[in-house]
Amino acid sequence: MGQVRGILGSAATVAGLVAPAAAAEGWPAVTPNLPAGWQGEGGGLAILPAVAWWGCVLIWIRTVDWVHSDATKHGIAPALWSTICGLPLPLVALAAWWIPSIIAGIVLMLLAWIVPVGLYARFRNARLGVAERILTPGHARRIVAGLLAPLGIEIGEPMSQDDLLPTVDVLALGGKDEAENTARLSAANALPGFEELRKQMLAAVVARAATAVVDVAAETSVRHEVDGVWGKPRVRRAPRTRKEKEAWVEAPPSSRDVGEAILAAAQAIAGLPAAANGSGRFMIKVDGKPRHCRLTMRPSVEGKQLVVQIDSPDAAFKSLATLGMAEPLAKRIGELLASKMGLLILSSPSGAGLSTTFDLIIESADRLLRDFISVEDAARPPREIQNVKPVRFDARTGVTPLAALADAMREYPAAIVSRDVRDKGLVAELVRLVGEDKLVILSLKASDAVDALSRIMASGVDPKSLGGALLGSVSQRLIRRLCPKCREDIETPELLLAKARLSIEQLPHIRKASEHGCRLCQGSGYLGRTGIFELASGGTLRKLVAARGSPDQLRKEAVQDGMRPLRDAALQLVIDGVTSLEEIQRAFASNSADAAASPQSVTAKGRSGPATRGKQP
Repeated sequence: MGQVRGILGSAATVAGLVAPAAAAEGWPAVTPNLPAGWQGEGGGLAILPAVAWWGCVLIWIRTVDWVHSDATKHGIAPALWSTICGLPLPLVALAAWWIPSIIAGIVLMLLAWIVPVGLYARFRNARLGVAERILTPGHARRIVAGLLAPLGIEIGEPMSQDDLLPTVDVLALGGKDEAENTARLSAANALPGFEELRKQMLAAVVARAATAVVDVAAETSVRHEVDGVWGKPRVRRAPRTRKEKEAWVEAPPSSRDVGEAILAAAQAIAGLPAAANGSGRFMIKVDGKPRHCRLTMRPSVEGKQLVVQIDSPDAAFKSLATLGMAEPLAKRIGELLASKMGLLILSSPSGAGLSTTFDLIIESADRLLRDFISVEDAARPPREIQNVKPVRFDARTGVTPLAALADAMREYPAAIVSRDVRDKGLVAELVRLVGEDKLVILSLKASDAVDALSRIMASGVDPKSLGGALLGSVSQRLIRRLCPKCREDIETPELLLAKARLSIEQLPHIRKASEHGCRLCQGSGYLGRTGIFELASGGTLRKLVAARGSPDQLRKEAVQDGMRPLRDAALQLVIDGVTSLEEIQRAFASNSADAAASPQSVTAKGRSGPATRGKQP
């Protein structure tokens, strides 16, 4: 606003100097001749052109003031844009007095006002959300709504896809200090691929992906791991007619140049040397909430691959019931945890949410009345739990699991927990400690509750000791839920009716995933996951374990003791409309394939292959 007043003040000063000079030289007191069109009948200034001229000037003053304030608010170079929008019109306004045509002069003034503002609006709109853009149909709608609001007339604001998107910012993390992180962010922000990297992170967040993979070869393709399933990102295809429904299709690949630009920006934000492979960290903020990301750059068969693992937001799991566990089963586990001594085994395939279940079970135990210790791998420390003292072993420093356990036993704990056990000696010692009045809770990778028992026996544990120590074996899987918005009804198959012992009248239909999906599920047909659980426990089972029974015999006796197998729990979800038959078939087929391909969970050296969720990227 100060710049505008300065320009007008200079013009007034020049006019004030000219008038006295003219009087001193004896000029006649008549209005000077003006260009044709700007004079009235008496030789003076025509009213209509003068009003138009001053109208343009006043609108320009208000516009320049708004541009300066708006650019300052959004950090869009306010000094530069104030100059761009403020300089042209004063020059054109002075020149307009000497243009013979009134219309031409006013048109030039309008162009000098509109064109710079249009340039600013285009630059501004590209950096802001749809709801904040100007000179658009939505902007006009907001203006009209504001004018009609005092009259009690409300105009609903239409929602667009962009209105539902979160704000995602990419930040540096992992530097030696904040100055290094700032330098990394500045270096990455200066690269052309930084904005594309941000868009990829936005797409991954919207898709609820736990991992995003960018493959750069002859072209650039992207894959997401969502709810344990790998697939390409999907984009909305608008309906071409009113009768056609909107559909979600796989996003087309990008060029190699786009992929290389993304890789360069990712290397810069993680502090990796250009064109180098390796690992690093960075952070994204989703609507202001931080989420850590682990980045791995590695060669692929045809080019390079970028793998980004995104930490999930803190889930509100406060009890076993919130995981999907039935109340009777949760109550039974609580009774087992109240035992003074015994062995409770938790298991699942890789990526089936076992860590979350393990934490909740430990948190539900009486840690205030008994001393708990946790034997952990220092290379993979779990989340800390209150009143559970961590005792860590570390292959890098030569501290073995047995040595860490022996050191912890000097404090005479009442309960011992250990996650993802892979060491044979540790398993055998934990089972032995049950005989010394200890409660032991451990977890390992296995396909079901009986498979977990078989793996422990295969590690060399005496079956009689295992049978005498066993409280129960809990196993779980994760099943995708159908999207509540677009799921569809189908007639119940006869095989399912026979399996469930129901009639078609009792269960006329079940549900399946929509072929096209919707905006809520991003076209996948599924939204989120729930757990299914089984508990093998009982006197008959323990006797058969001690007698070294076969897996088939153990499974049969576990059912006799009250175990509801995972497949039966999964079919109940189909009957209840929570998931589909196709999802059950996929979940058990993929987990069976993973179990067949993966190494044993318990090995002599305490090592196993890398755990992956779903298929490896």
